[in-house]
Amino acid sequence: MKSSLPIFKPLLLAFSISLAACGGGGSDPGDDNGTSASTISGTAAAGAALIGRVTVKGAQGNTRSALIEADGSYAVDVSGLTAPYRLRAEGTVGGRSYTMHSYAEAADVGGVVNVTPLTDLIVANAAQQLAENFFNSDTETSLDPAELEAQEQALQDKLQDVFDVLGVQASIDLLNTAFSANHSGLDAALDVLRVEVDPATQVAVIQNVIDNTQISDSLTDPDDNTDTLTATSAVQTAVSSTQAILQVFNSLQSAFASGLPTASDLEAFLSADFLHNDMNRALFLSDITSDPELVGMEFTNIEVSNIDENLGTAEVRFHIALGDYPSMDTEHFRMERDANGNWLIRGNQRIAEMYFGFHCNDYDAADGNPAACGVNTSVEDLDFANNGTNGAAIASARVDLLDSNDQVKASIYLGTESSAGELQVWDEGAGRYVEDWKGFGSGTGEIDPALFEAGDRVRFSLYTEALDVTTTADPQIANGAQAVAVYEEPVPFAPSTQANLLPALVSTSLSAVQNFAMGNNLTLEWTLAAGTRSSEVLVYFSDDAGNDHEVRVALEHQATTQVTISATDLTASNLDPNALSYHMLVRIYALDAVTGQEYSVDYLQDIPGPAAGGATGGGSGSSFSCDYESGWDDTLFGGNGGPINPNSFADYEAVIADCGTASSFTVADVAGYSFGTIEEVSQFNDDAGKDGLSQSTAKTGTYTDLSDNSSINFIWWVESATCSGCNYSYLVIYADNSIDSNLPSGMWFRETAALTNISGTTYSFVKYSESADYSDTDRTTGSDGEIWNQALTRQ
Repeated sequence: MKSSLPIFKPLLLAFSISLAACGGGGSDPGDDNGTSASTISGTAAAGAALIGRVTVKGAQGNTRSALIEADGSYAVDVSGLTAPYRLRAEGTVGGRSYTMHSYAEAADVGGVVNVTPLTDLIVANAAQQLAENFFNSDTETSLDPAELEAQEQALQDKLQDVFDVLGVQASIDLLNTAFSANHSGLDAALDVLRVEVDPATQVAVIQNVIDNTQISDSLTDPDDNTDTLTATSAVQTAVSSTQAILQVFNSLQSAFASGLPTASDLEAFLSADFLHNDMNRALFLSDITSDPELVGMEFTNIEVSNIDENLGTAEVRFHIALGDYPSMDTEHFRMERDANGNWLIRGNQRIAEMYFGFHCNDYDAADGNPAACGVNTSVEDLDFANNGTNGAAIASARVDLLDSNDQVKASIYLGTESSAGELQVWDEGAGRYVEDWKGFGSGTGEIDPALFEAGDRVRFSLYTEALDVTTTADPQIANGAQAVAVYEEPVPFAPSTQANLLPALVSTSLSAVQNFAMGNNLTLEWTLAAGTRSSEVLVYFSDDAGNDHEVRVALEHQATTQVTISATDLTASNLDPNALSYHMLVRIYALDAVTGQEYSVDYLQDIPGPAAGGATGGGSGSSFSCDYESGWDDTLFGGNGGPINPNSFADYEAVIADCGTASSFTVADVAGYSFGTIEEVSQFNDDAGKDGLSQSTAKTGTYTDLSDNSSINFIWWVESATCSGCNYSYLVIYADNSIDSNLPSGMWFRETAALTNISGTTYSFVKYSESADYSDTDRTTGSDGEIWNQALTRQ
């Protein structure tokens, strides 16, 4: 099951912006007997900053490594290693895999050592072999400093025409001059230049991708330095366009810097034909301007490519950051220049949402069986109207793995099992649809992981015809079907089939899962394997009637290994209210911090259902602790919802007693304030008063649901608790048809709240709610209310 990311929803659910400094990386211990105790640092980039890791190898073969920051900078502690040092940067730029090398002497420690396609060439020419082979060698550890300098100068001479056009100074040292991965200066040259090395012939081709000129460079011939790469003014024009496109992204990012913009604020950035993962401009703008999680988002690792000045088009690949880390997923926008010369975002122009990635999962941490690795892939058609098919849904798809010669190495078939437009993988071995999973292996229904190589491509072909599964082991696209759309994306890395990077719950959290009962919060803490970071937590409930309920907490952008999920979110409202037990699954997701491959582990547990009693919704045997919450079922009382096993007011007082911190307060502490969350707010007016039930001067208020701006008027008052030994206050609100004429005749509700914590502007309440749907009119004897906790902000 692929994790869905609830961030920048149209892009990251539909997709997943510059993080100045994302989290650093771990290091390998190393045990060389060196004397240096400092760092080697610099920039690792191929135009855009590399997403990945830099490894430094000492002369005796030991290594240390660190993750590359979002701006391309890195720093590796080389204390304990012996000079000279060989460097390797591994990762991706724009979804393409890069392995680049560099070299440092003892004098470079504490200074700048860059790792780029150009430094890779310098090292290769100085070593007269592939830079990769030089790094891997156990014997050749040093380069002649004079030869290294000569090859650095020779490469500068070959590229000087490009450097001159871009204003790069002739005095630049490609190995050791500091630069920023900001698409200017030397980094602009890296945008323009592409280096491809044939490992068989050991000949490198250096291409100017703007002018389409190129030269060859034999790595085994140190004197092969006569050719120079030419450049015209078109190179500078392309750099100017790149900077203009980057400004569009900077402006879009600035709009979210301190709050949510309006749709009209952003319309000027998007073309009229904008389409991204099946969402048009209006839907996209509506989503991103209503999600508070997007405040402060940043674009990072931006790569601008395929600029066509005649057509006024370009492509941008980038990542998004919403916290400590940028997303590992590469996103893609097409760009176009309008009649006024302004660059506009067109989205990726895909009529469906598609995903392809590698994933290892241990389906039951307790069963002793190893984890299974495979492919997650899916297609979802959200809007049938934009398919060019007169409203027909995408009904089938073929996902082809292509090599560099466009030969198909393997295919995965997807079809529709039930909901139109929601395609699932067909398992030829099982003869059924299996959501988004295709396992690695050589058996029927599996795919050979050895087929995948970095640099391959995945091609999605979409059809409106149903998948033909007449022969279960040989699914076919319907005879005569023509693809409605075809899309391709790169395979940035070969998958790992070693499930050695799984996260694991700590013992206290494992116990919390094993003893979980509905109506309680759930705190989960886990450990991570070296080189991984947290991605997501899934808690999933199901019953024997086929109903289910899930909670997902996205963590990809956060440096955390712990989360607490509230009882309110965990309440399985649509499950069988008469079940003796529910099935519970807790899944912890982690990501390889370099490749982005997913690793997850499942913990399975059967928990008590409502018919079993206990703490699943109140009643006999419930433990009324401070964090107790009543179970809830949305289907009760004609779909209005209600507590599964209602609680009495005495139960409520027992919960408050366990908190032990309920406060005494007055009307003046509430009047004139509003209390709420990002989803809802209640305003307590300080007015002259209005007749209430037991209060002759109850004041008025209004509850507002911010998701749709619907509201309910109520009256409120403060009263003292009357239980034995109590010394705290209740805030009571009440509404019926006489107070809000929009409420149905006979409908009423009353909510009683005790204040249990005040921290700054955040107040914690324990609430007891009664309603005409499920409550009698005497709360002191009734046993039909709902108890829950809520933290609200006072304004």
